[in-house]
Amino acid sequence: MFRSKLSLTTGTAVLTIGLFIFAASCNKKEKETVTTTEDSGYASEQSVAEKSFDDAQSIADQANNVTSGNLGYKTTGLTAGSCATVTRSGDTTVIDFGTTNCMCHDGRNRRGKIIVVKVGAYSATGSVKTITFNNYYQNDNQVTGTKTITNMGNNSAGVPYFNITVSGSVVLASGAGTITTNWTRVRTWIAGSATPTDWTDDAYTISGSGTMTRPSGAVVSINIATATPLLVKYGCRWIEAGEIVYILPSGLTRTINFGSNTAPVCDATAVLTLPSGVTRTITMP
Repeated sequence: MFRSKLSLTTGTAVLTIGLFIFAASCNKKEKETVTTTEDSGYASEQSVAEKSFDDAQSIADQANNVTSGNLGYKTTGLTAGSCATVTRSGDTTVIDFGTTNCMCHDGRNRRGKIIVVKVGAYSATGSVKTITFNNYYQNDNQVTGTKTITNMGNNSAGVPYFNITVSGSVVLASGAGTITTNWTRVRTWIAGSATPTDWTDDAYTISGSGTMTRPSGAVVSINIATATPLLVKYGCRWIEAGEIVYILPSGLTRTINFGSNTAPVCDATAVLTLPSGVTRTITMP
């Protein structure tokens, strides 16, 4: 059953070799060592962008069966809570959080509008849902762009999955710059699709690839392998498990691990692995 839900003479030679080794060592350190702020920056920026667009889809899903009125009449598991009102006209749904911040059930402030246009019934294979934004902010970060979701039916495990494209930006609060995203995702509904009245049991895995342009202008390639997909659940504001691999402009990689999919934990921590193998624990926003 389907349902909609809402990150290197002899003395001269020795001296020359020594200088070469020293220079190579410095170069390696320059490549492999960055400040804690920069290290965590990849992950926090990815997390902000990923959650901004994923949350918008979750809210749009939750609003799917609301003809009009307030989202909050359902359950406390709803992301939007009583902050949003829903207005539907034909195949277009407007989810309006108002012009001032409202604290939603997931602990995030929102304002502005999410606009959803669908072609075909949400549960039908091949149906398409397009999400755009009108002065929409999440925790004072402005979210712009387009997210398109195509229902691909059931996978070989018999659960629904969706192909997703995102082309958008997140303008960070307080003039901190803009994150630009261009990626494709596969979002698999691994739990909760058979319980249309219980939002709290929903869980999704997310895999895919694409690019993220950081506020600094650096373009980072991103890969989320199908073997280590991100795990998101309703009721948890952070990614619970999975792994993201970042390929930097230098060609070096950094990996962010959010935990094991076999033993997921709802917390804000993740582990960053540098090219040298050094690991750091970082905190997600």
